[in-house]
Amino acid sequence: MPNFDQNAKILITGGTGFVGSHLVEELSALKIANVHVTAFSDSPGFLANILSPDKIHRLDLTDEPATFALIKQLQPDYIFHLAGLAVVGGSFDKGKETIINNLELQLNLLEAIKQFSPASKTLIIGSGMEYDFIAYPTNKVNELQPLGPASPYGVSKVAQDLLALSYFYSYNLDIVRARPFNHIGERQTADFAIASFAKQIALIEKGQQKQIKVGNLDAIRDFTDVKDMVKAYILLMQKGEKGKVYNIGSGEGIKIQKVLGQLISLASQEIEVVVDQKLLRPLDINLAVADNKMITELGWQPTIPINDTLERILNYWRQNS
Repeated sequence: MPNFDQNAKILITGGTGFVGSHLVEELSALKIANVHVTAFSDSPGFLANILSPDKIHRLDLTDEPATFALIKQLQPDYIFHLAGLAVVGGSFDKGKETIINNLELQLNLLEAIKQFSPASKTLIIGSGMEYDFIAYPTNKVNELQPLGPASPYGVSKVAQDLLALSYFYSYNLDIVRARPFNHIGERQTADFAIASFAKQIALIEKGQQKQIKVGNLDAIRDFTDVKDMVKAYILLMQKGEKGKVYNIGSGEGIKIQKVLGQLISLASQEIEVVVDQKLLRPLDINLAVADNKMITELGWQPTIPINDTLERILNYWRQNS
């Protein structure tokens, strides 16, 4: 793992969220002290244990003047842009909000960087859900696969991705783009399938729920532990070529039904599974697996077995539900 300059100033937008909290944790382990985060809410959550209050900036990135003011004040060396609405399934009911929010906050951030901190190196987080899996089905998707998102969330990530590319082309900003596939771990909200499964199992074990409710279990996804994912983000910040885009994923597909089975095998009692029609999406992708050659050539490999990840997730929900 490459090291940042110990004096580097780092800003993580959305840093109090699921991935952001793990990224801060990893940077702390690397002895990087000057880490700032933006937080949409007043509660620092998990980061209260790691960062001092002066490093946590309450900010709605859709507020242009406030965003400009923070970037002008900090002028960070590195910016990890994680903020945004991130739920694929929920975006079908909140399409307008998802697209407008994710595009507006990124436009404000890029304009702020251009005007007040053009030397910053910025990692823009897209999504594996940007690709066209319907018209161009394939076993593994590389970065040349045509884009064609099947959800409003995917559309918002394409817009963010291409907006970042345009700022690189037009203003030569030092921007690297990432397209992460599914990543899981503790502190992820139950809006996501694996976290939802684990939370429901924990509630069943406590006698607070009788059945686990699920949606489509036939889809095949590429799951990476969030702790491996943030190491990939750090590596891209160090070695990623500006203007380029990199898939991040394990490169292995696993059926969601199998993941559920692995979680159930860790339960302390029998679990009954029922399909809830409300959890089925208008359209679901059958297969989404990353060709991760570009990121692995930089030196990254996932290291954490999925069973270890699932055990951590289940134990987290046992303690927090």
